[in-house]
Amino acid sequence: MACALPPNPAPRTQYPETISHLTLEEKIAQMVMVRIRGDYYSSEHWYRKKLQKYLSVDGIGGVISFGGSIHGSYYNIQQFQKWAKYPLLVAADYERGLGQWMGGGTLFPSNMAMAATGDSSLAYDQGRITAVEARALGVHITFSPVMDINNNPDNPIINFRAYSDNAETVSKFGTEFIRGVQDNGLVACAKHFPGHGNTSTDSHSSLPSIAGSKTELMNLELKPFKAAINADVEMMMAGHIALPGLDGSGIPASHSHAISTELLRNELGFDGIIVTDGMEMGGLTKSAWAGESAVRAIEAGADILLLPMDVEQTLKSVLSAVKSGRINEKRINQSVQRIWKMKSKMGLLNGAAQIPFSELETIIGKTENTAKAKEIAQKSITIVKDENHQLPLIPEKIDSLAHLILSLDEGAGGYLKSLSRDLNKTHGSVAEMLINNPLSKLGRKDILNQLKGVDQILVSLVVRIRMDKGIASIDSTHSLLLSELRQLDIPIVTVSYGSPYLPDYDLLETYVCAYGYGSVSVQAVSEAIWGRVKVDGKLPVSLTPQLDRGFGIPKKKRFNDWGEVQQVEFLNAWSVIDSAIENRIFPGAQVAVVHKGKLIASRGFGRHTYDNSSPPVKQESIYDIASLTKVLSATPITMKLIAQKKLSLEHTVQQFYPQFTGNGKEDITIRHLLTHSSGLPGYYQFFLDDQISTKEDVLDYILNVKLHSEPGSHYEYSDLGFILLTSIIEKVANRSIDRLAHSYFFGPLGMHHTRYNPPLEWKRKVAPTEIDSIYRNRLIHGEVHDENTHLMGGVSGHAGVFSTAKEIARYAQMLVDGGIWEGRRILKKSQIQEFTKVQHIPQDSDLALGWDTPSQSGKSIAGDYFTPGSFGHLGFTGTSLWIDPNKEIIIVLLTNRVHPSRKGDEGSKEMYG
Repeated sequence: MACALPPNPAPRTQYPETISHLTLEEKIAQMVMVRIRGDYYSSEHWYRKKLQKYLSVDGIGGVISFGGSIHGSYYNIQQFQKWAKYPLLVAADYERGLGQWMGGGTLFPSNMAMAATGDSSLAYDQGRITAVEARALGVHITFSPVMDINNNPDNPIINFRAYSDNAETVSKFGTEFIRGVQDNGLVACAKHFPGHGNTSTDSHSSLPSIAGSKTELMNLELKPFKAAINADVEMMMAGHIALPGLDGSGIPASHSHAISTELLRNELGFDGIIVTDGMEMGGLTKSAWAGESAVRAIEAGADILLLPMDVEQTLKSVLSAVKSGRINEKRINQSVQRIWKMKSKMGLLNGAAQIPFSELETIIGKTENTAKAKEIAQKSITIVKDENHQLPLIPEKIDSLAHLILSLDEGAGGYLKSLSRDLNKTHGSVAEMLINNPLSKLGRKDILNQLKGVDQILVSLVVRIRMDKGIASIDSTHSLLLSELRQLDIPIVTVSYGSPYLPDYDLLETYVCAYGYGSVSVQAVSEAIWGRVKVDGKLPVSLTPQLDRGFGIPKKKRFNDWGEVQQVEFLNAWSVIDSAIENRIFPGAQVAVVHKGKLIASRGFGRHTYDNSSPPVKQESIYDIASLTKVLSATPITMKLIAQKKLSLEHTVQQFYPQFTGNGKEDITIRHLLTHSSGLPGYYQFFLDDQISTKEDVLDYILNVKLHSEPGSHYEYSDLGFILLTSIIEKVANRSIDRLAHSYFFGPLGMHHTRYNPPLEWKRKVAPTEIDSIYRNRLIHGEVHDENTHLMGGVSGHAGVFSTAKEIARYAQMLVDGGIWEGRRILKKSQIQEFTKVQHIPQDSDLALGWDTPSQSGKSIAGDYFTPGSFGHLGFTGTSLWIDPNKEIIIVLLTNRVHPSRKGDEGSKEMYG
C-alpha cells in the first residue's frame, strides 16, 4: 500500500440511513476503532492481513491514523474504505494540525503557545485550517482540543498540551478551536473528560487520581467541558482518570457509569459520541484485561472503543456480554445509531467520493496556512525574564557564542536543527554542546571549563512531553549546571522548548518560553532572540507569584523600516543640490544619509523633469541607478557564489568558456573582471551593430574581442568585463541574475521598490532619463537607460537595476553591519572586508573587488571627507553610493542628470561608469 501517485477514488456504494440491516456482531464492530498508518505495507505484511480482516470480515467501524506521509495516508485511507464492509469513520490526533504527524501538512504550535498569544481568534483559524486539510485527506474526526486545565506543574503528559492553568482561558481558546473545526466539516473531540490536568501521573502508564469534591470539580476541571458542550462539540473523549469526588469507587472515568452517563450525558446534557481514550493505555490495562475493559467501557456509556489491546477478544467479549444479558442490545443500538448518524453527516452513506489527489495538493500545506501557523508561533514567544536587557541579541557585537542544549531526550539536537543552522548563519561561528544525559560533578566542571572565555551563552532546554516518560521539567543535574553557569559571569539567555516549568527561576537572568519543540516554534525563537520580530507573548500559566499568568516582557522589533526619519538639515549640501537643479544639471534628486544605523536624512529635491507639471521628487521616487547595479547585483552575487563554493576569485574565464583564448585571455580571472584589470575594452555600442541582436551575440563578441592590455597590467573601466561576469554567474547558478539579485538581496532586505525591468504600474514613480535620438528614438521612461542592457532584455550585471535612495541605504547598512540585516546574515563579514579593500591590480589602482575606494593621490570622486577603508560607486545616469564603515556613514545620491540629454557631458563616462 501507499504508492507514489494515488489513483482518483471511485464513488462508493450507498448504504441505508438506519442500522436495522446490521447484525449484532456488525453493530459491535462499528463501535471499535483500530490503528492505521500512512506507510507502505507489502501484501505479506502481518498487519495488512490483520487489518484487512478487521475491515472486510469483522466490519470494524473506524480507524485512527498515525504518521506516515500525505501520499501514503491518502492512498491507504482510500484502500481501507474499499476493503471496509461498511464506510469507515477516519480519525486522527491533530492537536497541532496535520504537520504533527506527517511532513507537508501545516504544523501549529502547542495549545499553551496558542494561549500565550492572547488572541483566541487564532485558535479558530487553527481549527479551520486543520479541518480543511484533514477533510481533504479523507479524515472525519480530530481528537482535539485538549480541554484539560494544567493546574499541576508536575503533570508529565498534559503540560503544554493544555491551553492554560485557568478554566476561562482553556474554555475561550478551546471553544474557538471547536468552532473553527466544526464550521469547516470536521468533527472535534474535547478531551480528556472530566479533566486530566491536576495530576502528576501519566495515564499511559498508570491510573491518575484527581482529588476534589464534586462541587470543586464542577467549578474548575469541568468548566471547559461544559463550555465545549455549549459550543456543540460533537464528540467527547473519556479519560482513564479516577475522580473519587465524582465516583467514590475510584475506577477510571472511562469505566464509570456515574461519570460518563450520569454526569456527562444526563446532568451536562451531552448527546454526542463518547469515545474512550486509548484502551491500550496503562491506566486501564492494569485494572482489567482487554475483553473485560471493553465491556466495562460500554457499560459506563462509551460509544466507541479506541485502540483495544486485542480486537478479536474485544468483539467476542462484548458479544458475549450482550448475549448473557449483561449489556442490553438497546444500549448497543444507541451507540451505533450515533455512529451511523455521524457517518451520514459525513456523506459516507450516500456514496460521496473523496477528492482527487490533484485537488488535495492545492489544499494541504499551502502558503497561507503555514504563514498563519508562523504568525501564531511568533506571537506566542514569551520573555519571562530579562534582568540585564540582553534581548534582542546583536550578532555583530558578540565575538564568541556558545549554544548549550540540555535535555534527556536523544532527539533534542534534531528538534533544534533549524535553530543551530540559524545561529551559525547569523553569527558565523557557534560552539554547540549537546547534553542529553544526567551530569556528574566532573561532567559539569568539564562543561564550565569549555565555556570559559565565551562572550555569550544560549541555553536551550528541551523537555519533551510524551507518554511513558514521566518528565515535566529539566533534570536536577542540569539545574545544578545552570546554577554553576551563573558563576562564570557570562551573559546567558535560556530558552525552554516544551514545558515552561523549571525548579528555580532565580537561576536565570534571561528566560524565554516557546512552549514546544515543533519546527514552527523553534523557528519563532530564532526570529525573537535576534530581534527580527516584535515579542509580546504572555504567560498562560502561573510559574511563581511574581511570574504570574498574563506576565510577559514586551520587546520591540530591533529593526525598523526607517519610517521615522530624523531629517537633519544639511543646509550647505542642500544648497548645492538646489543650485544644480537651478543650473539645469539635473531636474531633481533624491538623497538618503545614514549615521550609526539611523536614517538621518531622506528627501527629494526638484521634479522628475524640468516641466513644472512634472511630479515632485519624493522619498518614494524611483531612479535608474545605472552602474550602481554592479555593486548591488553582480558583485554581491559573486560573493554569494564564492561562499557556496560554486565560484572562486581565481577561476579563469576559460574554465567557463574554453574558446576564450589567445592574446593572454586564458589568464583572465574573476578577480580581474571585478577590478577592471582584465584588459577587455571598456565599452562597445552593441546596440548600433547590425550583426548583434541578442544577448548571445553580445557574449560571442566579448569572447572573441582583442584585449587592450595584458591581464592585470592596466586599469580600464569595463562594462564588457561585467557583462562577461554576468554570463558566468548565470551559468554557475543556473538562474538569471535578476532572479538571483531578488532572492539573495532585494527580497531579504525588504527592497520592494528595487528590481530590474520595473512594471508598468511603477512608471509614474520613475524619473525619466534621456530623450534617445540614436537608438530607441523616444523618451526613456520606466525602462533601462543603458542601451546595451536594453538590447539584452533589460537585465545585466553592469546596469539595469531601478531603486530608491532609501532602499539602497538599506543594502549599504547591511554591509556596514558586517553582512547582517534584521538579525539575518546576508553576507559573510570576512567577504565584505575582502571585497571592499584595495586590490592594487594594477599596483596604482584604487579599486577593490567591484567597488571603488577614495583615491589616495590627487582628486577623489569620493570627495575629501571619507576615511581610508571607505568604498562606493557611481552610475552614469547621475547616481552615487559611498560608505564609510569607520564612521558608520552612508550617503546615497540619485539623479537623472542625463535628462533630457547627456550632451555637454561627453567626458563623464569615465567618472560615472
